[in-house]
Amino acid sequence: MMDKKQEYLEYLQASFRDYFADFEQSAIERVKAKSFINGLMVAGKIFGVTSEELQQALSREQSHRVSDSTKRALEGQDLIEIPAYIRFPKQPS
Repeated sequence: MMDKKQEYLEYLQASFRDYFADFEQSAIERVKAKSFINGLMVAGKIFGVTSEELQQALSREQSHRVSDSTKRALEGQDLIEIPAYIRFPKQPS
């Protein structure tokens, strides 16, 4: 069962990654993707996934998204002009 659980978590994380990476989706497509992910999260109970594990998977992808988008937004700017809380966003523990 552990292999299936790990496989599920990897698939869920990839789904989060796709959801956060696709900025060009229409509002309807975003709603459908969010609904699909919500269904995946509910289905995690079959594999014995805890809410903490779900939160960790989501937090990891959100932190990657923030870091990547922050890097793109700050390209070419003088680092001294950028507040530290933006340069070094809080990472999940």
